[in-house]
Amino acid sequence: MLHSRRFKNDEQAIELPINIVVMLVVGMVALAALLAIIPKSKENLSVDIIDVKVSNDNTTKGNTAKVVGATDHKVVVNIKVYDKNNNPVEKASATLSGGGGFGTDQTDKNGTATIILGNSGTKVTIRPNQQSVELKLVVKANGFYDYEDEKAVLLYQTRD
Repeated sequence: MLHSRRFKNDEQAIELPINIVVMLVVGMVALAALLAIIPKSKENLSVDIIDVKVSNDNTTKGNTAKVVGATDHKVVVNIKVYDKNNNPVEKASATLSGGGGFGTDQTDKNGTATIILGNSGTKVTIRPNQQSVELKLVVKANGFYDYEDEKAVLLYQTRD
């Protein structure tokens, strides 16, 4: 009993709960500061293929184009990149590849990019026994999930 009376009269005993409360408050402030600097969650990108032009042929709206003859072809693809609210995404990196060809471009303030496969010897090759070639599109932008479509553009061969 003598010990408990001494504990009640001891003024240092109150410091322990106050220290715990102070540490808890400081910890919560530090956690709030840490959460404030974490970037926003990422969004999905939407990509529209406006048109495709193969060699010197006419431009075809959409993502499908006719190729005449089995040879190397220069391919020009126009795309537009949007966020989830249909606002254009600027400075998104767009890459198109397939059939031995490779091209890349960056979107402008309107969200549009023109990807050319055929510069510096990277033309799309279609062989005589090949009916079609599918081109892969990858679009990357800060704050967004990467967009990837293995069959974004279809080039099909005709004998015309």
